[in-house]
Amino acid sequence: MRRLFLSMIVLLACGSMALAQTTKEERMKYIRKCYAEAKKKVDANGKNGKSPKDMRLVINRLEDEDVPLYDTEQLDFYFEEKIVDGLATKQPPYFIVEDWGNHGHLRYREVLLDPKDYQVIFCYMRGETDAGFVVESRYYYDAEGQCIEEKHNTSNSWTMPETEKENAEYYVRLFNMLTYNGYFTPLDLDKPKKSTTPKAERLKHIRALYAQAKEKSAANDKAEMPNDLHITIHDLGDDQPPRTMKTRIYFDKDGIYFINQSNKSMQLDSYSEFLFEPKTKDLIFSYSRGGEEGQMYEWRYYFDENGDCIETKTNNTDETDDGFYDKRAAKDFQAIFDLLNGDEE
Repeated sequence: MRRLFLSMIVLLACGSMALAQTTKEERMKYIRKCYAEAKKKVDANGKNGKSPKDMRLVINRLEDEDVPLYDTEQLDFYFEEKIVDGLATKQPPYFIVEDWGNHGHLRYREVLLDPKDYQVIFCYMRGETDAGFVVESRYYYDAEGQCIEEKHNTSNSWTMPETEKENAEYYVRLFNMLTYNGYFTPLDLDKPKKSTTPKAERLKHIRALYAQAKEKSAANDKAEMPNDLHITIHDLGDDQPPRTMKTRIYFDKDGIYFINQSNKSMQLDSYSEFLFEPKTKDLIFSYSRGGEEGQMYEWRYYFDENGDCIETKTNNTDETDDGFYDKRAAKDFQAIFDLLNGDEE
């Protein structure tokens, strides 16, 4: 009996110690410590002989052609890599920054993730209207994701702890999609078959649309108010030569019509293009080239109305996949675009 009584005292004491370690004051101290460490890592990113590990997303869009509200948003994600089974593996971002502007209205955000489990632990938002009215909000979260402290500079807050946390988690999901960090969009392989046009007619149609898309995207590059999405990723720095991947997605009011992507390092130099049907937004053509051991290879895939490859042109006869991986990449790009526009199913 005495032994049982002593055991209960020890258990209660341990429980009290655990509780003491997770008090609000301790949690706030931990969050501030993580924030200071994250800011140091962001400041050191790409310095001291180390390659940068970050991703920048910039989306420019005309919200309404009748009412010219032009929207520009920039998201910066900072992440680290771990060597897993000899491979550099991306970790979720530890810090995220958003800059948004629309005709004099500004918004700046910071999101801090716990370096232990990558859960959102702090959100900061500063908003400013074109009239100069400024709103600032800070939210601190416990290990269960509950807000334990919020601070505002005015009673007219624009945000809530729940919505800011949801927004931060949306950013993390976007990062995972953009970096293929455990995310791939499934292909719809069971959809009903459509009737197809003759091959010669289809190829003529694709070539005409390609010429139009190239002309349209070139005009967009020079436009005062372009509609495009830029994605730049720096990674693979410590165990491999620094690599930069740049993706540019062109879209109009109906969706994506053209994408180009480059991937460069000391060992790699590749380039890809994706062309979409204006009416259905299905991938109809893809092109890619890449160098290997001094040899440059090219692949062109032409697709019918069902997404089946009807023509392949390549100088590498030993390696072709009928455009399967290009179709998957196109699906991923469309899913990212839909998420950014709130059209995700």
